[in-house]
Amino acid sequence: MSTRLKLPIRPPKWGGNLSAQSLQELRFVFVMWLLSRLLIIIAMQVIAPYYPATPAEHELLPLAFVPGFIPKPSLELFTHWDAAWFKQIIAQGYDYAADGKMHNIAFFPVFPLVVRAVMSLGFSVEIAGLLVNNLALLGAMILLYRWVEEHHGENAAKWATAVMAWCPFSLFGTVIYSEGLFLLFSTAALRVFEKHQYARAALWGALTTGTRVTGVVLIPTFLFLAWREKRPPIAYLAGLATSGGLLLYMLYCLVRFGDPLAFVHVQKAWGTASGINWQGWWSMVVNLFRWRWGAVKEFTKLFMVFGSAYLFWYMRHQITRVAAVYGFFSILLIINSGAVLSVNRYVYGVVTASLALGVLLSRHPRWGYATMGLFGTMLVGFAIRFAWWRWVA
Repeated sequence: MSTRLKLPIRPPKWGGNLSAQSLQELRFVFVMWLLSRLLIIIAMQVIAPYYPATPAEHELLPLAFVPGFIPKPSLELFTHWDAAWFKQIIAQGYDYAADGKMHNIAFFPVFPLVVRAVMSLGFSVEIAGLLVNNLALLGAMILLYRWVEEHHGENAAKWATAVMAWCPFSLFGTVIYSEGLFLLFSTAALRVFEKHQYARAALWGALTTGTRVTGVVLIPTFLFLAWREKRPPIAYLAGLATSGGLLLYMLYCLVRFGDPLAFVHVQKAWGTASGINWQGWWSMVVNLFRWRWGAVKEFTKLFMVFGSAYLFWYMRHQITRVAAVYGFFSILLIINSGAVLSVNRYVYGVVTASLALGVLLSRHPRWGYATMGLFGTMLVGFAIRFAWWRWVA
């Protein structure tokens, strides 16, 4: 007999006319989002320009990086690292050549397409990119609150959305990255699949796989759940249809560049290995014993990946099966991808990590407040580093 905790499913309270309690809950989500975003903006636009640091040096110059760069208050500070690649895609379109160099084909198309659509309203690329990412993150937080509240209650929902808002890597839900859209689409897909709404699950899932390659985790998640829970054939079709965004991008790569896997092949220029990168994981362990910034970065990577794996195992009977299965498959993909450079950011993109940690902290609020304090401090530091063209994740 299964020992899985049978969680009561509460009817949604935010449909139709909003009650006073529902408005209060929405205000909580909005305040968490607004305060955390303001902290990032202050750190980047007010603190970073006066922070005593030396200009960054890079052997392989990132796109749009200027040697000797010193931050000054401007929207340009939000366009470093991957954001520069997204700007290039929006302005010039995709490019690729099998020459072993970096090309923007590595970045999936849904985020640039949505930004282009917002730009048609008269906004600059920077404003449009910031609007899309930040509002998408707010939308993801609202969906997460509703999802957690239905199964675990109001208190757990507040903690889960606080985790998503204040996690140091929520920085990438403010700068011009695709994190916000990915969290929004994946959260929507998981939630409606749990509700057996398969057409919506296929739509949101396809948007997820068109936003980032890690969205493919939804496919085995849905197929496994369809088998495990003996769902009807349409559930399997929804799982397969989730690949729609990825397949369309592969078709584009085939027609445009003659290589349907161009976005995979170009990853070699970023030093991404295929399969489990044991050398990369071992290097992280070694760096833990070196007293420098690198040790902090490696610790956060190891802690977030393997700590999240343990969290999903520990909470597997206390969160819904959809949340647990998606979490397990996501961590397996992250470990097996060979992309150790940004694994902590990828873990943040696993929405059920925020869900599971939020539910856990709701039962241990003292630890929760300490965690939020640590998160806020790290968030300021990461924002300053990003503004200075220092690598964060």
